[in-house]
Amino acid sequence: MLGGDTARTIDDNSLTPVPREERKSGTYLSWLPAGVATSLLQLTIAGDITALVGSQWGLLAGAVVGTLVLILGWLFCNIAYREGLSSTVLPRFYGLGLRGSALSSAAFGIMIIAFLASENVLLYNGTLFAFHWHDTTGLRILIYGVLTIVWVALSTFGIKLVTRTSSALVILFMCLLAYMVFHIYHGSSTSLGDSFTQANTVLTGSGSSRFVTVMGILGGQGGALILVNADYTRYARSRKAVGAVSLSGAIMLDIVGIALGILVLTGGNPMVAKYLVLHGTATAATAPAQAAALAATNTGAYFVIIAGAAGFALMYVAQTKVQVLNTYSGSLALSNLYYVLTDRHPNRFVMIVLSNAICLAMIAADVFGRLSGLLNVLGMVVMAFIALAIADFYIVARSRARDTSAEVEAVNWAGVITLILASGAAYALYRTGVFQYGFLASAVIAIAFYPPLRMTVFKPAVRAPESPAHAAEAMS
Repeated sequence: MLGGDTARTIDDNSLTPVPREERKSGTYLSWLPAGVATSLLQLTIAGDITALVGSQWGLLAGAVVGTLVLILGWLFCNIAYREGLSSTVLPRFYGLGLRGSALSSAAFGIMIIAFLASENVLLYNGTLFAFHWHDTTGLRILIYGVLTIVWVALSTFGIKLVTRTSSALVILFMCLLAYMVFHIYHGSSTSLGDSFTQANTVLTGSGSSRFVTVMGILGGQGGALILVNADYTRYARSRKAVGAVSLSGAIMLDIVGIALGILVLTGGNPMVAKYLVLHGTATAATAPAQAAALAATNTGAYFVIIAGAAGFALMYVAQTKVQVLNTYSGSLALSNLYYVLTDRHPNRFVMIVLSNAICLAMIAADVFGRLSGLLNVLGMVVMAFIALAIADFYIVARSRARDTSAEVEAVNWAGVITLILASGAAYALYRTGVFQYGFLASAVIAIAFYPPLRMTVFKPAVRAPESPAHAAEAMS
């Protein structure tokens, strides 16, 4: 049996409010979103964005989405700070009700574990490339098995170990990346400025349709960032700390992450193309296109080609920190899902293991090849329940009296109906081409539709408790 202190550390307040004595500063917590945003997958997505719309339009899309994510993120993360609860426990009290929060936990759980799976695939592909290995069942079992053990071990002992891992590896990542960027541009005919100014789209289709695709990808990512940031800001010591986490996350994901992808993948493309020709896997005519394709499926290979052993180390440094963070948030989502479906408090270590088991199943189902479409659809759902919580906390809850009841509704039907309506309408608008920014449509519809529905047709069966945090503690 685990000792009491160890068991509490592993549980990490997964369903209960974070005590005041465990709260952290904004500087301490800001390492976490920085770790999420600096990864192989983010560089891959940046490369895809550049291929779709070019460097400048990609950065513009990042700035637009980043601004929206910053605003919604601060509003949502402030609720997490106030209540001390994770992003998937909050909807019990704001938006969906106890059983209804299973919807938000399932949506976010699928999204974050899909990120976990996709990052694993990139690590696997990069490792095969580095050692000139061929894909076999045995190597899949070995490499994915070792990766899984590492993620489980590093994610088990709560926010403190997760933060220490992320902060140390972010610093190391930036040092190695600086070396690689120097290696790319030192003596190259391409300057840093050229990478950001050239119109380097390589895909066909209208510019507007490609820009819509980019915005959908970034919107899905943005929704996930808001939720993982809320998992961190429940530990925040002040509103200032909430602002620091929200701002660092938006800047790192939607500006710095895209810029790093442009620097590495655009600037490194000539070097990779030359490597492919020298090794007989491409001709001079086909090498640029094959290099771009490699960037979309095996970003780690770029690191190895450009910087050798340092690039291989960078690949693993980049991934270790983000995979620990993905596993951490995935385990919290599954913890709430398990509780609201069974009325039993889960063992978070079991949820960590389950997250990685689902990850392996997603890898087998080729979730990496379907990630863009998945992000687009889940982004609509995730943004809708984020908007629900914001509308409930800032509009509905302030329009009615509070009491000290420790109860909460099993299902907030106003929220569930709004979530289904907002997500469905946004998807329909997207599919028909009427309004293709689905994540934005779902958020606007949820904020507009939920308050009148909640305050008229589906009034609360039980008044909201004075402190939902106390209710969470009681139910756990």
